[in-house]
Amino acid sequence: MRIAIISDIHANLPALEEVLKGIDSQNVNAIYCLGDLVNQNVWNNEVIDIIRKRKAPTVRGNHDEGIASGKHFFPFSYTFPEAKEWGIQAINYTLQHITPENKNFLSSLPLKLYISIRQKNEAPYIISLMHGSPLGINDRIFRFLPQNFYASMIDKANTNMLLTGNTHAPHHKIITKEDNGKTSYYHLINPGSVGKPKDGDWRASYIIITLDITQSLRTNKDAIQVDFYRIKYDLGKAVKAIKNNGLPVYYGGCLITG
Repeated sequence: MRIAIISDIHANLPALEEVLKGIDSQNVNAIYCLGDLVNQNVWNNEVIDIIRKRKAPTVRGNHDEGIASGKHFFPFSYTFPEAKEWGIQAINYTLQHITPENKNFLSSLPLKLYISIRQKNEAPYIISLMHGSPLGINDRIFRFLPQNFYASMIDKANTNMLLTGNTHAPHHKIITKEDNGKTSYYHLINPGSVGKPKDGDWRASYIIITLDITQSLRTNKDAIQVDFYRIKYDLGKAVKAIKNNGLPVYYGGCLITG
């Protein structure tokens, strides 16, 4: 069983198109999206249309929720005054251009999704998908936190594998626990961002998870393989679209620097 996970597209159509080309060449069973389809670039409707056409199960991101509400939203504290104003400009642009149908689609997205895999003589193996964390849609699970914090997130989600986005930086943490005298492996994974990476690498990011369901996904460490991919796309096109449509050039700079 092979599943592709994408997240944080942020209306960056060129990046999404290249990521989907890559995924389509890799023989996956399904594509799941961890949210933030929209805002901060110009192709909001086009990105939503692709996700809808592909019927990719998608959870609601904080930007999706804010745009669906039709209001200004500030999911984090701004480090300098200009950033707040630029955020307002981007939100206004998205609200002015998104279609009512696509706005309704964003509001219909669930906050969480679950994949349940049944294995012989074991309880179902649960994969939980959400945008932020078990603490909320705006929360972030960063890649530099203590191991006991990751374990607490697994416990709060009551899951075997937790997939989250929102930080725009990829990581994979493995948490080990002793369950009934056996070592069990729990996974906390972030696929990074398709449309706006924040880890110093401008290339679009996604992951493919391979699950060998003939082995115990809980106790056999080799039964789960997580592969991270970075893929180039037409960065110049994405940056020019921001500049030519009156969005703050700050967002183009973010794409360039990653």
